[in-house]
Amino acid sequence: MARPVWSGTISFGLVAIPVKLYHAVRRQSVSFNQLDERNMARIRYRKVNAETGDEVGEDHIVRGYEIAKGRYVVVDPDELEPFMPVATKMIDLQEFVDLSEIDPVYYETAYYLAPDGPPKPYVLLARALESSARVAIGRFVMRNKQYTAAIRAEDGRLVMSQLAYADEVVDPTDIDELHGLDDIEVDDREVTMAESLVDSLVATFEPGKYHDEYREQVMALIRAKAEGEELTTPEVAAEKPKVVDIMAALEASVEAAKAARSRHPAKKAAAKKGATKNAAAKKATTKKIAAKKAAKRQAAKSA
Repeated sequence: MARPVWSGTISFGLVAIPVKLYHAVRRQSVSFNQLDERNMARIRYRKVNAETGDEVGEDHIVRGYEIAKGRYVVVDPDELEPFMPVATKMIDLQEFVDLSEIDPVYYETAYYLAPDGPPKPYVLLARALESSARVAIGRFVMRNKQYTAAIRAEDGRLVMSQLAYADEVVDPTDIDELHGLDDIEVDDREVTMAESLVDSLVATFEPGKYHDEYREQVMALIRAKAEGEELTTPEVAAEKPKVVDIMAALEASVEAAKAARSRHPAKKAAAKKGATKNAAAKKATTKKIAAKKAAKRQAAKSA
């Protein structure tokens, strides 16, 4: 049974909706303990002075912010106290925006919001968000830290995602390899072939098809060793990157995708239905992109 990690109230205007917060994702990574192989005892770490090697007691440890190599500004916990956000147990909704306005790069930890009392106010907010196709933007404090969050309705439930702050998101213009991509000339035949490859692989997203294969294999190894079995680990030869003609690679990929789809005609039909539905939108988008690039080139020439 899932347990709430926080409880509080959604507040906007004069409306207050008591809610509980549950993790929407449960991480299942494999973790190991470090042991002394001689007696299988756990390894412990102590806080030591980097220069003398002597162990340092808690009463001698202070917080320091490095402003230059080897230079620190020491900050006392009492000096930080006035800046600590007040834990109001409130998700304060400040505005409602279109979902399309939020770049997915801003999304972080996801939570389910559940009603913590009479469900009617909760249901009203969920239905209002769903019918208006809007997302609520709010702020809340959890574990002495303030967060910005987006709340959306999904199948009658409220889902909240923490949002990264704007100054935390990396500006793509800071990445050298992403400069000048609009000026790269691409053959129309290559674009058409790439679109054909995309179309041949169109499918309905099924999250259950994808697994953390590494974790599953590691857990199988652990279970086998715990039961005294021996597992043979296959050796995987490292493949050297091959330099190939991109057009030939696209054509081969399209043929391979078609062959795979022919073995699953039902899935192929469903995929084609979805692809046909979006054909007009895709063509319109392609025309917009082409027009945008042409305008950029014309502006560059004029400059």
